[in-house]
Amino acid sequence: MSVAGDCSALLQAWSVGNAFVGVYDEHDHVRYANDGFLRAFNLELGEVATFESIIHACFRDRKGVRIEADDVAPFIADAQLRRRPSPPVSRQRSFPVDFMDGKWFWCTETLLPNGWIVLTGADITSLKQTEKELAAARDSAVLLSRIDDLTGVPNRRFALSRLGAILNSLDSEPMDFSVAVLDLDHFKSINDTFGHDTGDVVLRHFAKHCVSCVRSLDLVGRLGGEEFVILLPGTNAENAKAVLERILATIPSVEVPHCEAAPITVAFSAGVTQAGNRERPEEVLARADKALYTAKHAGRSRVEVIPNTVARVSS
Repeated sequence: MSVAGDCSALLQAWSVGNAFVGVYDEHDHVRYANDGFLRAFNLELGEVATFESIIHACFRDRKGVRIEADDVAPFIADAQLRRRPSPPVSRQRSFPVDFMDGKWFWCTETLLPNGWIVLTGADITSLKQTEKELAAARDSAVLLSRIDDLTGVPNRRFALSRLGAILNSLDSEPMDFSVAVLDLDHFKSINDTFGHDTGDVVLRHFAKHCVSCVRSLDLVGRLGGEEFVILLPGTNAENAKAVLERILATIPSVEVPHCEAAPITVAFSAGVTQAGNRERPEEVLARADKALYTAKHAGRSRVEVIPNTVARVSS
C-alpha cells in the first residue's frame, strides 16, 4: 500500500466511533480534526479554531471540556505550560479529560519536533463509571462494617476503635472526655411479653433518641444486646451525667403497631466516668461498667458516676 493509501486508511479509521484526533500547528491553529474531535469540542467542519478559542468557548458555553475555574485565563496559561514546555522538546504525555456531558476521554498528546501537536482521545466513560461504582461499593462496604445493622448506630468494633483513638489523642490534645455505658432496664421482659420484633423496635427507637440528644461530635454506639455506649469528647463527668439524665427524662414511649397494649415505657441505667490520657479503653469501660452496676443495684432508671482516680499526665 502507498503512503497516501496508508494515511487515507488511518484517517478513515479515526472517523469511526467516539475516539477523536486533532492536529495543531506550531501556532496552535487546528489543522486537522476528525468527526469525533468536532463533536467533543463543539466545532463546525471548516471552522477556524485555535487551542485558546476552543477552551474559551468551552468555558463560556459550559460545553465540551469541564473547566473548574473562576477565570479561564490562568487555566489556559497553566495548560500551555504543560503543552509547550520551554525550551521546546519533543515529548508525549497522557491524561484523563472530563467533559461536561459526563463523558471521559483518555488523551495522548504528542509534541513533534516542528512544534505541531497531535492530540488523540479514547472514550473511557464506561471504565470511569465502573471505577465510580467500585468506589461506591467500597465506601458502602466500609460504612456497613462500622454500623450496627439493627439500630443504624456505630457497632461495637467501631465504637471501641473510636474510643481508643480519642484516648490516644489526649496526649497531644488534653481535654475532658467522658464515657457512658447504658443498659435498657427490664429489656428481657419486653422481649418476653411483646416478642423479639417489638424488642427490635424498642432498640431502634432508643438509639434514635440517644443520637437526637447528643452533639454531632459525640458518638452513640451499640455494644451488643441492649447495651450502648456514648462517647462525649470535651465533656467532664458532671456535664456528661447531665446529658444522660436529659436523655433518660425525655425518652418517648414506644407505640407498637397492631398491639392493643399501652405504649411501652423505656428506661435505662447508665454508668459514667471521665477518661484520662494514657488510659486503655478496657480500663475506662471497666470503670463505666462499675458505675452502671451501681446504678442497677440502686434501683435502675438512674445515672451513676465513678470519678477517674488516674491523674492526668501532662505530655
